[in-house]
Amino acid sequence: MAEEATAVDTALEAVVAELGGERREGQHAMANAVSDAMTSDTHVIVQAGTGTGKSLGYLVPAAIHAVTENKAVIVATATLALQKQLVDRDLPRMAQALGPSLPRPLTFAVLKGRNNYICLQKLHGSIPDDESDALFTTQRSALAEQVVAVREWAEQSDTGDRDDYPDDIDPRVWRSLSVGRRECVGESRCSFGEECFTVKRRLEAQEADIVVTNHAMLAIDALEGIPVLPEHSAVIIDEGHELVDRATAAVTSELNGPMIEKALSRSRKHVDSRTHEMLQEAAEDFDDCLRATAESLSGPTQLKPVGSDITLALTVIRDACHQAITEINADKESKDPESLAAKQHARGAIEEVHDTAGALLAGNEFDVVWLDPGEGRSPSLKLAPLSVAGLLRDALFSKSPVVMTSATLTVGGGFDALVASLGLESDQVTTMDVGSPFDHARQGILYVAKDLPAPGRDGVAMEALDELAELIEAAGGRTLALFSSWRGVDRAAEYLRVRLDSGRFPLLVQKKGDSVGSLVQRFADDHPSTLLGT
Repeated sequence: MAEEATAVDTALEAVVAELGGERREGQHAMANAVSDAMTSDTHVIVQAGTGTGKSLGYLVPAAIHAVTENKAVIVATATLALQKQLVDRDLPRMAQALGPSLPRPLTFAVLKGRNNYICLQKLHGSIPDDESDALFTTQRSALAEQVVAVREWAEQSDTGDRDDYPDDIDPRVWRSLSVGRRECVGESRCSFGEECFTVKRRLEAQEADIVVTNHAMLAIDALEGIPVLPEHSAVIIDEGHELVDRATAAVTSELNGPMIEKALSRSRKHVDSRTHEMLQEAAEDFDDCLRATAESLSGPTQLKPVGSDITLALTVIRDACHQAITEINADKESKDPESLAAKQHARGAIEEVHDTAGALLAGNEFDVVWLDPGEGRSPSLKLAPLSVAGLLRDALFSKSPVVMTSATLTVGGGFDALVASLGLESDQVTTMDVGSPFDHARQGILYVAKDLPAPGRDGVAMEALDELAELIEAAGGRTLALFSSWRGVDRAAEYLRVRLDSGRFPLLVQKKGDSVGSLVQRFADDHPSTLLGT
């Protein structure tokens, strides 16, 4: 064990020196703990404060382990920003610095969900899509222009990756050019199977030593039993404080009016008119029930039990979808790739509604069902397990050694709450806090406003926005302001555009569908700017 730790120390020192850094004891302690966990097939949780250099603290031992064992190590992040940092900066620099000490060159790849990539079937118009067609109406000319721009970019792109597109993309535009797992016809049946961006990325991941992905993909692979990750010898979870919430989101079922309308639109040409009409009526009844219930609530509210009117609508939706799937499957005339793709597109949308309605109807005492009023969007009925602890224990921690790290993992100075949320006992995992090389009391300022009102349903209070504006002016811009909701971001942006001098304090505002990487880069390049996000 000591020899392996020494090898990790030596490798880490070489990488840090090559990058012009200095030795940090916490980083070395972390790297050795990570190495020990992977070689002894155990789990370790490491809290590493700001400035530790935790990415190298786990990447260096992961690289040595992956190359030595000839088996991939998975690195999962919560955010695309960290994912991009690892793939674009940390891994290339580390691989170059480690090169002479490894028996062969280190390889790495990034793996994202299918809907992060352009679908070539859709790009070339092989799948009829009412949503895509609607974007070209005169009322949506700006979106139509964006569709054309994205299409032109995709024709030249080597990756088809949404995050590689240089500008922001409206979510409706991206949906019109991408597909989810259910909608894909599969490589062997697709006209563009050999060129598929998703297939190429997965083939790259199969050959890589380190595969960078996100918590959602990790949860889908582990909790839903859908094999999307390559065979691996260890899992490293960065931003570990987010894992439970991200895993819960991955196994949460949701149904609303627009989802059913999308399924209706895509299946219209593939099912009997009577089946289509039955599903249409049930969808309208379901949406009416949700809206009526939402009007009587003050926010997201658990429904226990679910009302009989909602249950009836769900039953009709499930049964109508079952009939629609039967009719789509009975169609034997669609044999050319384009027709098969269109049929799969329809089947996927209907199956999603069918399975979600069934899950909502079958919920048990270990599930919670609640109504989300939507805040300006259509209300949704949602279902999730009360706890994912058992799922994580059985499907993730029982399969391979797991390393979890973040700057914020302890509660009240201890790891007990986190360990319990992962379904583990304290003797099943090693925990350690390597601290931070920074003296926060001397090197930072914590400002707490004393007189602000408590947050309410109406979003950010005007007093808080006024305080934020004063802080931005005092700092000369250079401010990242994070909010707990999109409504808070929008309200702050509206206020600050009026309050601040745009020439002195440029404002960057995150929107749904934005490329986080490009937004962060613009923020870094423009020093006086202020970035509002969630």
